[in-house]
Amino acid sequence: MMDPHPSDLAHPPNEDHGVISLHAPIVHELEDPRDGFEPTPMWWVFAVMALLGWGGWYLGTYSGNFQPDVYDERPGVATASVGAPAPQADPMVLGKRLYANCQACHQAAGEGVEGTYPPLRGSEWVTGDPETVVRILLHGAQGSMEVQGKAYNQAMPAWKHLKDDQIAAVATYVRGSWGNTAAPVSVETVAAVRAATSGRTQPWTMADLKRARQEPSQVAAAGI
Repeated sequence: MMDPHPSDLAHPPNEDHGVISLHAPIVHELEDPRDGFEPTPMWWVFAVMALLGWGGWYLGTYSGNFQPDVYDERPGVATASVGAPAPQADPMVLGKRLYANCQACHQAAGEGVEGTYPPLRGSEWVTGDPETVVRILLHGAQGSMEVQGKAYNQAMPAWKHLKDDQIAAVATYVRGSWGNTAAPVSVETVAAVRAATSGRTQPWTMADLKRARQEPSQVAAAGI
């Protein structure tokens, strides 16, 4: 009987070197992609989330609670028929809709945030001279401001990009909501204040507002 060759002793007798070498390239190949199981790109996920968020905000702001008789301020939407006059907006409805942009700070019921954002409910700045609230809406406010005996020191942005009827509607809404019973603000009042303060580039301070209240009325100066 012949002794086994030394090379045969180095490997198990059942190992087939030819099969292993033949399949080696296949073993190192990547798994074939499976159509329909690829991971969703993250940019696509964020894009869909952003679109859904914008859609929710738009519907919440402009849906009018899905009532067909609620005014929509977009040009051409509110006309009932060709040649018919556009219906007038209810300032309280339009004002409430636009106030959705304000309630993050001043809260839904106008109570504000203690020590941070001043309340609009019962505020003397809101329910007093109507020109004061219009000035604040048009140019914003900054610095310390006392409301109901408490000091607040947060900047408010300007909203002068809104139209006169929109400013009037917001002012009317906050002056007539949450227990406030001040008179509505007219579009003519907003137009007069806007014209008289057109050169202003800085937000109002409390001292500026007090001084403006003591000066001749912007409305009276405009002959309204």
